[in-house]
Amino acid sequence: MTSSIRLTHHRLEDGTRDLLGKEITERVTAAELEPDADEAILARIGAQALSRYLAGEILHGIHMFSVTARHALLLQNLPTQRFPATPVNGFGTETELAVINALHFGLVQLLGITPFAVNYENDGRLIRNVIPNPAASGTASSWGADSEFFWHTDNPHLPFGDAGANPRLYVPRYLTFYAVRNEERVPTELAAMEDAVGRLDELTQRRLQSPSYEVSPPASNDAGAAGACPLSDTALLEQSSEGLRVRYDRGTTRARTAEAGAALQTWSDTLATMPSKELCLEPGDFMIFDNYRVLHRRKAFRPMPPQNARWLRRCYAS
Repeated sequence: MTSSIRLTHHRLEDGTRDLLGKEITERVTAAELEPDADEAILARIGAQALSRYLAGEILHGIHMFSVTARHALLLQNLPTQRFPATPVNGFGTETELAVINALHFGLVQLLGITPFAVNYENDGRLIRNVIPNPAASGTASSWGADSEFFWHTDNPHLPFGDAGANPRLYVPRYLTFYAVRNEERVPTELAAMEDAVGRLDELTQRRLQSPSYEVSPPASNDAGAAGACPLSDTALLEQSSEGLRVRYDRGTTRARTAEAGAALQTWSDTLATMPSKELCLEPGDFMIFDNYRVLHRRKAFRPMPPQNARWLRRCYAS
């Protein structure tokens, strides 16, 4: 089976990577820049350097991503820097990562979207370190490792929003990632919602579009915090002017009727066998995907020692 994921994929030439890294490094060394306080400055530094050195075809693909119904974009061989040990407790010294933060926010700016944080997850910080945190052992979380994180969308316990709204109140439209290290070779798997829905009979589709479900916050959310409450009487598939949108997390989704329960089981079974795209991110890779139309998962893995454990950097955007 072939996945329907529409992926925009580019790889920088080594010379372009080196020039880009040199310019950004020179610009961020004049002051200590922290992503939450200095996001706009970092984004401007990154966006200007990227606009100067990226090929026109790559820039066009970035600019057009959000308006061309592509599911995901992968940009490889971006600059890296000297990295500290993986912060397996969840947080590190952000000022040490100014080069990659400028790249990350610069790309988000070129994509024409807005980065944001929420106060009920990640201590309200913009960048979340996706790492194997021993304290999250046994949980399906971006800080987990030993448990499979089954197909899901992020923050499905929130309503969907429209363009121009405060993004903190709604399901994040996009997930963006920069890969620091992935020596375990753990893939991030993406699946197009269309591949799952197209395998369902009409009755199951109708039941999944009925307000017959309750979706609770994921394990990464702070229990009881504002914005981290269950969403009741909601559908898993919702129609919008842009087409169907999906919300789902196997561990937090409950059916409220027997008919909805049967549809939910069929949905889960379908996800387990649908085609997908495996992206094994390498240092210097940037990835973005549409959280309204793409489900993702990460299988269980055994982390490297903390010095070299898997480390991705995630930022929500809408």
